[in-house]
Amino acid sequence: MRLLATFHILKATVVVAALAAASPAWGVTFNDATGENFDGNTHMDISSVQVTDNGANITFKISVSAADITVPNWGKYVVGIDTNNATGDTGSPIGNPWGRNISMADGMDAWIGSWVDSSGGFQPWTYSGGTWTQNGTGTVALSGNMTTITTSLASLGLTSGQSFQFDVYTTGGGGGDSANDALANSMQTVNDWQVPYRTPAGGGLRYTTVPEPSTLVAICGGLIAGLGCMRRRN
Repeated sequence: MRLLATFHILKATVVVAALAAASPAWGVTFNDATGENFDGNTHMDISSVQVTDNGANITFKISVSAADITVPNWGKYVVGIDTNNATGDTGSPIGNPWGRNISMADGMDAWIGSWVDSSGGFQPWTYSGGTWTQNGTGTVALSGNMTTITTSLASLGLTSGQSFQFDVYTTGGGGGDSANDALANSMQTVNDWQVPYRTPAGGGLRYTTVPEPSTLVAICGGLIAGLGCMRRRN
């Protein structure tokens, strides 16, 4: 029994050393119903979104039910983020920096607006003091039915170990266009392009970014201490 406890302590120590050396990555895949968008455009029909991060950068891999997300290529794929229900843009019907008829009832603190035409690209935005600020631009990775957006946590006002609420929408290229589809809603969002869409209070999806390595080390340190106590008792 003592040998077994010692082995577990050594194994946990190796884990701590590995965590101290590099930040791990983790993620979640959120699935959506298909065929529920009002106009039947398959490149507007979200099938799933995979969210991953490594404590410094965050990635949204958006998949649609079309075979090719760029055919036709006028689709816009956007993310609304709520980090604090007491803050954010609560505008209605427009609660984002792109002038779309899209909002979050709990307030939108960050936004990613992306496109697939002209080889694709995206803009990360944050909201503070009644003003939206664009934090650079980036390119997307296009492959088959997917567009992949990777940006820094800082560009969205996020930090490691932070929990937030979010929704992913498809929309068009015109000002006032609404959410043709929304990841957090398994039902039809709207029945026409100009009808506003609002993610309801508490209706977004939840994600927590990777904690800082020091936090993970502390967790594993507690594990080692607990195993040490078990060894002494045995």
